[in-house]
Amino acid sequence: MSQAQVVTKKDKPDDKTVVVTPEAKLVASSVPQATASPAPATQSPKSPSTTIPAPLQTAVSPPPPAAPQPADARAKSACEVAPASMGPTYEEYAKKNPHLVEYVQQKAKVADPIGEPLQFKTALTRDMRSLKKFNFIYPVNEGIFVHLYKNVREPAGVYAPIEPRLPPEKSDLIKKVEELFASMITDQMATKIAENKEEMLKEMFDSLVKVGGSAASPPKGVKEIIRVNEDEYNRLRYEIMTEKIGFGIIEPLIRDTNIEDISCDGVGPIFVEHKVFSSMRAAIAFPTPQDLDGFVIRVCEKIGRPCSPRRPIIDATLQDGSRLNVVFGTDVSRRGSNFTIRKFSKIPMSITQLVKFGTLSPQMAAYLWMMLEHGMSMFICGETASGKTTTLNASTVFIRPNAKIITIEDTPEVYIPHPNWISECTRKGETEQSSIELFDLLKSALRQRPNYIIVGEIRGKEGAVAFQAIQTGHPVISTFHAASMVKLIQRITGDPINIPSAYVDNLNVVLFQSSVKSSVTNRFERRVTGICEMIGVDPVEKSYNYIEIFSWDPVTDKHTFRGVGNSYLLEYKVAPSKGLALSDSRKIYSELDIRTYIIKKMIELNIMDYYEVYNALSKVYENPYVASMNFDNVTMRAIDKILEGK
Repeated sequence: MSQAQVVTKKDKPDDKTVVVTPEAKLVASSVPQATASPAPATQSPKSPSTTIPAPLQTAVSPPPPAAPQPADARAKSACEVAPASMGPTYEEYAKKNPHLVEYVQQKAKVADPIGEPLQFKTALTRDMRSLKKFNFIYPVNEGIFVHLYKNVREPAGVYAPIEPRLPPEKSDLIKKVEELFASMITDQMATKIAENKEEMLKEMFDSLVKVGGSAASPPKGVKEIIRVNEDEYNRLRYEIMTEKIGFGIIEPLIRDTNIEDISCDGVGPIFVEHKVFSSMRAAIAFPTPQDLDGFVIRVCEKIGRPCSPRRPIIDATLQDGSRLNVVFGTDVSRRGSNFTIRKFSKIPMSITQLVKFGTLSPQMAAYLWMMLEHGMSMFICGETASGKTTTLNASTVFIRPNAKIITIEDTPEVYIPHPNWISECTRKGETEQSSIELFDLLKSALRQRPNYIIVGEIRGKEGAVAFQAIQTGHPVISTFHAASMVKLIQRITGDPINIPSAYVDNLNVVLFQSSVKSSVTNRFERRVTGICEMIGVDPVEKSYNYIEIFSWDPVTDKHTFRGVGNSYLLEYKVAPSKGLALSDSRKIYSELDIRTYIIKKMIELNIMDYYEVYNALSKVYENPYVASMNFDNVTMRAIDKILEGK
């Protein structure tokens, strides 16, 4: 097999501005190799930098591929083409990633309709959300990059993956590798592949594909070895692993930790929910129903949950914990097959991050800390995608470090930092007898002596068992779909949950969260809109008594604490457990101030990682200054030393 051609003569760009036409548009996922053709323009020779204009939308007709350059030549060319705004970090990435070089060179040919230069960012920050126009590239991992841009033609923004794909003229290499794979697989090897598919495929690939003129002989049963250059090797390896192990064209979206949701509504483009820039259109599309159906079938078979016209709806979990929902075919979906992937990070967002983002106040976090430390049961309520599970995960660090915790879920989304943690999930079987529901797991958990039971979401008859668990002294935390206290009570006392009215006040704390329009940022933000304490039930009036301890002001986008002297749980539940007489119960608010100070101090010290927050709180938990409930300078200095590690 012939190797890629090598250009022996390097073209040195002159010190002139690149003049391009506005018609050219490119697709990020597959960029042909081509060299920039600068045309003369009016610019002083003293200004050698070239400005890369912002890209437009999709490909029309890319120029014919030119003879490829060696990787080092392409890297050097990219550094010469890249503007100063991309910085030296880009140059380091360019040396190792020729496909990034090619993409940048192609973008140098596209006219800029708004005057935004292309920039390279190593990381994204929430401050970027306020940008009205942007145009930058950031790295994901293993040679994958993403180009984000937003302009008047794309007001929602475009998410364009940059992958190390093979050029069209080299696509036959993929088929050749697959044929050689098939020729070398034996029954014994097939068993090993079933046990560890990824490692075995990597080993097989490395034995079949060699870089340069290696003298290695073909493996047993194979007649030849594929010889390529280093760049072709990396691209071919990516193609094979992405198709055989990964998720094909959506692999960059799966790997990007900045993506929350991936949504395909049918034939056409894919949409993503970005953590920084919200909803964006991806530069990836399924052009025909056959392409979409084939992709959906492959994904479902890969995770062991095949779909068919007989079984068109699939709910499953990917290997990384993300939640997959598939609706297959046109029988139940007018626009054809569709799928949604809700991604969840194994490192949850921390409580200090939520406070910094304004989701809740430091005093709210301190209040939740005191509630969970003293075994109060809590529901986190809100609509879909309001951030209920995120707040639940962040709040678990407040449970005592030595507690035994059991989590029960349909889809594993809750991650606990505590060492004594049991995680259980439901199972859907072919028959009712072989299925394991939340109801079954919750009954089993009561026999395991947990200090806390966390239910991913209560929707049905498991709610009755949860309230029975609370009655028997097992605190329960769960998420629940309800927008207000009235709706919450209506749902838990009606079908299918059917909690008796007398049991409702076993629930101690109800937190409401929603996605609201912030008057400060002028964007939709996730906010805790209120925290209520359940007091009791009036059997005569058949009414439910509760106190709203915290509320959110939509005008100022601030949270207000209404509980000083009014908190039933702090004064009549927490204070007695700390040895305070009824006459001294208001001293408990000093401890609330101490814990508020601890939350603020952790933010000041930039303790943001989920596990770092847990470790810091574990050190503080048994500190005598916190237990003394004296909020003074001595206490603050002691806390500062603990958090600073002195």
